[in-house]
Amino acid sequence: MKKQAKYNGTYKDNFGKTAIIIENDFKNLFTEIDGVKFSGSEFADLIVFDKTKYTSEQLKRFTFFETPIYNTDIVEKALCNCVFEISIPQLIIDKTDYSEFYSDLKVEYSLGNARPKPKGGLEFEEIKLSITIDEKTYIGTSDLIESAFDQIRDQFEDKYQFKNCYGCMFGDYSVFGQSGFGTMLCFVSQKEKYIKVTNKSEYMELPTEKICCVQEIYGCDHYEIRTKRAGYRG
Repeated sequence: MKKQAKYNGTYKDNFGKTAIIIENDFKNLFTEIDGVKFSGSEFADLIVFDKTKYTSEQLKRFTFFETPIYNTDIVEKALCNCVFEISIPQLIIDKTDYSEFYSDLKVEYSLGNARPKPKGGLEFEEIKLSITIDEKTYIGTSDLIESAFDQIRDQFEDKYQFKNCYGCMFGDYSVFGQSGFGTMLCFVSQKEKYIKVTNKSEYMELPTEKICCVQEIYGCDHYEIRTKRAGYRG
């Protein structure tokens, strides 16, 4: 099982574009932009790692919005009005012979400006995924990485399959909603119960004490190819 990964990419805002490295421990993301360190559970909640270390001059290039941190009562100021572009190696299954190979998933994650109070939040959040296999490029765009992956999956038809948490039999989402990235639920601890789910009511009856959150791009040794119409998300 992977414990950490690094992705090369760029960060772009009104001040220009700069090269960055995203570090991922598969719980949180970490990056440094022009000497300022940020961390968060996803791209839409990246906050300054330690505000006391930086002057207002160092922070002036960045735009922030107020956001509640997932699963806490904390409200922080997170990066917005910017675009992240990174490349993430993903394992792909060729379903014609079930061989496996890596291909780079290009991720373009765009965050709009803060919306005025009292509404708050972001004007928009957009995720564009693209992956090229045998000189053909597959693209998906949405405000949720799940939906962007869905679009690529539909273009794959029955030829390819993502070997990651998104493509796993035991990855699903809460009926109460999800974030753009990184709030997929893992049902590996209750495989037999999960695969018997046929509707929303049965899904909501599953025990929750052993369910953990995973990133859609993660993958572990318990992976099984997801079948159509499985679980809550289908």
